[in-house]
Amino acid sequence: MQSSSIKLISFSVNNWAHLYSLEQAVEKATNISGGRLVINGNIRKTAFLNNQDLAIEITFNRLTRPATYPRHENHIILGELNRDHNKITSSVSVDEAVFQELRNNTIEYGNIDGIHIIVTLGLLSENETWAENTTLKLVSLNYAMKGDA
Repeated sequence: MQSSSIKLISFSVNNWAHLYSLEQAVEKATNISGGRLVINGNIRKTAFLNNQDLAIEITFNRLTRPATYPRHENHIILGELNRDHNKITSSVSVDEAVFQELRNNTIEYGNIDGIHIIVTLGLLSENETWAENTTLKLVSLNYAMKGDA
């Protein structure tokens, strides 16, 4: 069996969504509570994705208890990313403190002209390219703010 290696992909956050309406939260129950932050972006042509542009959407779900993560090959698995046709999606559960920091940074920096939030994902893969309609394990998620030069 071949060992997995970490493949990196990066994207700039295009937009984000977070609920601010208590009425909507009450009407829709947990489906759109204030415990969910969604970020969207586009990954530009990379060899790992067969030089295709792909949309990406990551949903962060706030937990009310401490998060627990499984391990695989000495890596903590933060979640899984699914590649279906022309889109990559993921749902990542995080504890309250992590969620608040992600939300605060996204809201604070995401709407400032000239500032871009760059997300870099580390995925475990045994292959040099990511095949369509497959899932990979997410082992790192880093984000940084970058200004226009």
